[in-house]
Amino acid sequence: MKAGLVSRRNVVVGTAGLAVLVGIGASKLAGTVVRRGMPIERLMPGRAVSEPVALSLSGPEGAHSSLISHRGAPFLLHVWATWCPPCRHELPALAAFMRTWGIDCPVVPVAVSSGLPDDVRAFLDRNGIADLPAWTVNGTDLKTWYGTAELAIPVTFLIDSEGCIRATSAGALDWGSSDAVGALRRVFAATAV
Repeated sequence: MKAGLVSRRNVVVGTAGLAVLVGIGASKLAGTVVRRGMPIERLMPGRAVSEPVALSLSGPEGAHSSLISHRGAPFLLHVWATWCPPCRHELPALAAFMRTWGIDCPVVPVAVSSGLPDDVRAFLDRNGIADLPAWTVNGTDLKTWYGTAELAIPVTFLIDSEGCIRATSAGALDWGSSDAVGALRRVFAATAV
């Protein structure tokens, strides 16, 4: 009888140990998996579904801007946070996309619920994404404009030339696809139709 108890105990302890090892291995592997986001061309515009965006942005060293200044041409408003793992994974590809597009890139990345703009700048610098703009937006203002109490991030809004939402992508976008720039140009062209 005693041998049977030892055997059961060994099985239970061995199973628990194996579960811990599998969990540790899976968590280490998860950091190396390449996750692709939704293709940019899925942002094809529908009808306008919001009031024109008039959100104020705050930047490092007291800089301020408003999304009203982007009216007249379509753009993407990309909302992310420093504490969001999918956001942190997506940011290097977004920064590379913006470099590829050039100085007039129509993507406005804004951090929400991530501290002061200088904190966001420090986060970007620490993570080797120093060339990404460090704009922040007030979370309450963002939710009021979007008309919801909850907002999943990352989220990207296609904003038309009048400042209204024409499409939304909850989750990461595939900024690194070989035709990402061309896909976004086609999406923007479709907002004029």
